[in-house]
Amino acid sequence: MKSRIITGIIGISLMLVVLTLPPIALIIATSVICAGAVIELLLATHFNLHRSILIASAVFSALTPFFMLGKSRMFALITIFVYLLVMVIIQTATHKTQPVEHTSFAFAMSLIFPLSFSCIAYLRTFNERDGLFYVILAIAIPWMCDMGAYFIGTFFGKHKLCPELSPKKTIEGLIGGIIVSVLSAIVCGLLYQAVLKQTATVNLLQIGLLALVCAPLSVIGDLFASLIKRQCHVKDFGNIMPGHGGIMDRFDSMLLSAPLIFIAVHYLPLVK
Repeated sequence: MKSRIITGIIGISLMLVVLTLPPIALIIATSVICAGAVIELLLATHFNLHRSILIASAVFSALTPFFMLGKSRMFALITIFVYLLVMVIIQTATHKTQPVEHTSFAFAMSLIFPLSFSCIAYLRTFNERDGLFYVILAIAIPWMCDMGAYFIGTFFGKHKLCPELSPKKTIEGLIGGIIVSVLSAIVCGLLYQAVLKQTATVNLLQIGLLALVCAPLSVIGDLFASLIKRQCHVKDFGNIMPGHGGIMDRFDSMLLSAPLIFIAVHYLPLVK
């Protein structure tokens, strides 16, 4: 637990530094996270993957946070097409040694996780005034749910949530994590309201309800990553973060929650 807390403090400190810099810093940081997470995942599965597939997947993953820059979305479409083309060519050229299901897995994972994680960067550039607040919400909701679930589950957990996929997760921890996540989101809203100083209004009810939906979704995303690990017989995707595992182990909870928040800010007046 000690190493987990120390690593968490260091991680939060680095995150705060990145968030105080211009938006491009967050995009670059997200790019590194996406590439690192996909490399971890593909190596941890021990699938038979040609080196060119690993390189192509890493490059594509690194480019996904840049998809929302500029007014045109052609960069995103062209990048996805080129990645698909490269993967098809590699699979065709190496069909005697490269199983198509392994290539398909690499392609799918390189779409699913990086695009989800990239929603953090997309939120930052979505709105000049409120983008940073949306980013903080997207990070705080899943991480506070995870933190609340971990500590409450450790001390009060008795009933297992999904022992086949994650033996340490408990129903008590899930409930506690959701409560902590909702309260944390509301606190973020209150603090942002204080920063705005009456120039705009933060809809605390909508923020609380959004957290109420996103918190359990973050747990489902975590369980999905655990499913991959269990079927591939690995404990963690990596060990770059003591007490947390790898990059993927730390960010997998954003798989479903970050995209939903990105969608929500388009339709809900969280700040007006």
